[in-house]
Amino acid sequence: MSNWKRLQELNGGDAIWYSEPQLDVKDEVWLYSAGGELRVWSAGTLYRPEPKALKVTAPVSERFTLFKLLSLLFVDVEVRGAKAVVRRGTLNGAHLVSLIDASDVEALVARYRKLGFRDGTPWNANRKRITVREYRKGASTQWVIWVDGNRTVENYRKETVADSREAAIQRAEKRIRAQEKAGFVLRKVELRDADHPNPEPVAPKGAPKKPAAPKAPSFAKPQDAFAAVDTAIVMLKDLHERYPTAHFVAEHLDVKKEPKRMDSLDQQLSLFKRVYKHRIGRWKGVKALKPRKTESSWDYFLRVYGSITWIVDNAVDNGLPTFPCGNVSGGGWSCLEIADDVYDLDGLVEATGNAELERLTVFHGGWHTGRSFAFDLRTKSPTGEHAVVGFDESIQKLPRMTKPERIQPFGFWLHKRVTQLTRIVEGNLREVL
Repeated sequence: MSNWKRLQELNGGDAIWYSEPQLDVKDEVWLYSAGGELRVWSAGTLYRPEPKALKVTAPVSERFTLFKLLSLLFVDVEVRGAKAVVRRGTLNGAHLVSLIDASDVEALVARYRKLGFRDGTPWNANRKRITVREYRKGASTQWVIWVDGNRTVENYRKETVADSREAAIQRAEKRIRAQEKAGFVLRKVELRDADHPNPEPVAPKGAPKKPAAPKAPSFAKPQDAFAAVDTAIVMLKDLHERYPTAHFVAEHLDVKKEPKRMDSLDQQLSLFKRVYKHRIGRWKGVKALKPRKTESSWDYFLRVYGSITWIVDNAVDNGLPTFPCGNVSGGGWSCLEIADDVYDLDGLVEATGNAELERLTVFHGGWHTGRSFAFDLRTKSPTGEHAVVGFDESIQKLPRMTKPERIQPFGFWLHKRVTQLTRIVEGNLREVL
């Protein structure tokens, strides 16, 4: 919890909006004044919105755009003659517009590089994410533009293909200049997924280097379904430990050793802490065991590990099949929730009158988004495994039965699922950190 008195002092004594700062590091605090106005306290100077910055009419001669993707923050600088318009704020959210001398741009950009902001181009943050600039005229007239590969796109639909990316950027700048003359002003900056190849931005010589990504270990291919369960758990533990921010596996979370781990996510997790208290730290001291003769890989998973609850930050969920944990807002944004108590199927049977659904056992969350899974109890393999089938609450009839000899054990299903998800999450983490 922030020191509200300190924030009010940094805000020049003006009343503050009691919301956590967007950025709070040494000599740099992005806070909200009363009414939701973003202000920036930087190196002892408090910056308030400067309306006159929007009245600078000189053409843009140079742009600098830096991103702190994990926090969804950006710094955007337009050099316009002897002045530069600086925008600092949240992607797809509020930003502060201020004015500095063009001669001070180099020092300002260098400052934010030291604070962990990474150089993008004005048109893309990385190879996969492109910059969308939204302009407005008056209260409601909107115009949007972005560059994706060698294409300039306006208002989400009008796409113009150029001979090169450089030509597409030149066209975008001309269109922006024309719209500015017509009274349009930049109001929002956000990112979207790229549809075409874009270059990876290169930081200039002398800029702080991006930290090297922690090296991933290799995992042996599991020889049976029980080893597949153990390997999947080890893979989750490994990713949790190698990237100690922006995600966590609740069962492997050590609250005493990682007191700020949950707070590293841009989510309100107070409800999660209450509802899933029994899962947090559940794997402490747990080791792989010898399977019992009569148990399936699902029974083994429940006996040894009990559950999996993987929560990811909004900034790293790109490409993931995510859903609210427990189907509850505030329960955490999850991509993998496995337990034997995630869904009350009896309630659905009673509500629908469809007794056929009693032949399913739901073991994975996300039922309201079609991202849930269940066991089909109608058939069973010689080793006691049931087929894994997709599930959501709109299901009308059961899927076609799987022959016993073709049933994939839960352990192999879990290993494959975890392999896919960890690959996506690690790729996303590498991009934003």
